[in-house]
Amino acid sequence: MIASINQKVDASFVGRFFKFEERGTTFSTEWAGGTLRFDSLAPIANLHSHQIPIDSAATATFLTMAYILAVNPRILADSGGPCVADPEDGGIFGEAYEECLEELTRQACRFVVLQGRSSALTRSFHLQYVTATAIGSTFACLLMGILGNLPVALAPGMGMNAYFTYSVVGFRGTGNVSWQAATTAVMIEGAIFFILALTGLRYRLIKIIPEPVRIATPAGIGAFLAHLGLQTAEGLGVVVSDIATIVTLGGCPPENRTPIVAYDDDCMNNGICIPSDAYTCDNLGGKMTSARMWLGIVGMMIIAVASAYKSKMAFIYGIANTAVTFFPDDPVGDFKFTYFSKVVDITGLDLLMVPFTSDLSNVALALITMLYVDFLDTSGTLLGLADTMGIIDEDGNFPGATRAFSVDACATMFGSLFGLSPITSYIESGAGVQVGAKTGMSAVICGFYFFVSIFFAPILASIPAWAVGGALIIVGSIMMKSLTRLKFERISHALSAFLTVMLMPLTYSIAYGLIAGIGSYIVMEGFFRFFLFFGIDLPGDEDGMSVNEETVKSEPDGVEPVDDKKGDIEEPKEQALNETVAETDHVEKVAD
Repeated sequence: MIASINQKVDASFVGRFFKFEERGTTFSTEWAGGTLRFDSLAPIANLHSHQIPIDSAATATFLTMAYILAVNPRILADSGGPCVADPEDGGIFGEAYEECLEELTRQACRFVVLQGRSSALTRSFHLQYVTATAIGSTFACLLMGILGNLPVALAPGMGMNAYFTYSVVGFRGTGNVSWQAATTAVMIEGAIFFILALTGLRYRLIKIIPEPVRIATPAGIGAFLAHLGLQTAEGLGVVVSDIATIVTLGGCPPENRTPIVAYDDDCMNNGICIPSDAYTCDNLGGKMTSARMWLGIVGMMIIAVASAYKSKMAFIYGIANTAVTFFPDDPVGDFKFTYFSKVVDITGLDLLMVPFTSDLSNVALALITMLYVDFLDTSGTLLGLADTMGIIDEDGNFPGATRAFSVDACATMFGSLFGLSPITSYIESGAGVQVGAKTGMSAVICGFYFFVSIFFAPILASIPAWAVGGALIIVGSIMMKSLTRLKFERISHALSAFLTVMLMPLTYSIAYGLIAGIGSYIVMEGFFRFFLFFGIDLPGDEDGMSVNEETVKSEPDGVEPVDDKKGDIEEPKEQALNETVAETDHVEKVAD
């Protein structure tokens, strides 16, 4: 039956539009993630050989990024929205500001911590951001699937939302830029990005990314994913903060966590200290005793074992079997349970709609920062995923690249209409790619899930972080495969790739990893060329071949293969590209 449906869909307009046959996929793979062959498990379970259709690719992507429905609203709501803190009236603790919050917010976490009481207001700035996040993600995913035909899901970018709130607008509006001006800057940034994509300048800028950095980008993204999975906000909580060593082993239960406080002037002089989400387990102990953490580790092992038996349902098994949540007996827990028990809830957007202003003073730096971070983040994510799919060429281009970047820019502009920070392509899409997603159908399905979440946000926003942490770590480990193509014998390749991989997770930004990799490569290669003027030969690799000789030999000019000193044959470009595609297919089969 599944085969019959696949044949009909493949021959239909939908199959031709999404190019199922051309990309070696089927409708069931994109929608249902293929089939799970129980004959691979027969030696263990002694089951008869048969197939059951399953839901995996798009669902795996959605579940690994569903946390954005809970995390993004909480971060953006910290900006205070349209409420303006007047320093002459006590700032964020002034009466006028409190009255504004009383009217706008129902956010529990920060509000309860700072005010000592819970709000039960009809209007909810925080919950409106849940709806806005779902709407923005729905639009972006649908647009990417239909126009870009890539299995890439989009949502407000993590890291960028924190920069928008805490660096630009400031906590509760204490920054130098108003919330309205910041959202206007997001709209302008998206428009500039759109122009770069349409005019081809985006392609020229990407071509300056050196080969070792392009190769290392998927591995860097994988390390970033694993880093997210090991933390508390989006993962297991194994890695936590430390005052002396920055990071350390964690895994302590909530009652043993000591929040890290920013010791600024207000905290030092006035005793107004704002706790962060970062915490340490050193003071109260209890490392590796958290039940949540161990539940997440069990989920990760379920995914690993199921993947070993080539089950495309592996990610769903791991996430679904550990998606156990609870609601503590405190104001925050009561708030979460009340929201969860609604099951279906639609919150209006009257507080967020078109929050623009003509007063753009002090936004220049924020605009430039968001533009280059968004551009590099998107470039790194799309290049990394395209490389994993085996559709990227030696020039760093892939089918539908212009449309994909244009969609990313349009999504950012659309999201700004609802007060969202820049929307970007999500590295969590790698979860769907690894289980078989190859076309935009997967993104369309993710868009459908986000659309459903508009109505079922109370349930979907309650998926705990530890349930998806293991999936992120597994995907990250698989994406490390790209490093096998790196020329480690050349220091300019090895160091630039190493910096790319390391700085992406450690700086919490794909952009900073790309900057470090590109910058170090340019400096080293620049010095090598400069030394030529003084008669110093270019450095050679361990086989005695200089950089210049290797470059000449690898020129794709159609010349017949030439033997070197060891008798090794330099392969034509086409054969090398075929090996790259074959290697990527092998990775996908292992992930299956």
